[in-house]
Amino acid sequence: MSITLTTNELTELTGYLQPKKQNEWLRHQGFIFRVAADGRARVDRSHYLKQMDGITEKSSRAKTSPDFSTLEKK
Repeated sequence: MSITLTTNELTELTGYLQPKKQNEWLRHQGFIFRVAADGRARVDRSHYLKQMDGITEKSSRAKTSPDFSTLEKK
């Protein structure tokens, strides 16, 4: 079993054959994925299973605010 969803699995999941439409659907549904050179999404199987179980993940690249507390004047 592949660590990423297959092309057939992506088609079944999204209902779309075209990679562009699949990517739009995945983005709208909150999936984290990478786009390969061929334009097709690469969805990690473990992420897919968590999403389908209703367990949400936050991207490891989540935006954070800088901590300026060490720059406070005394």
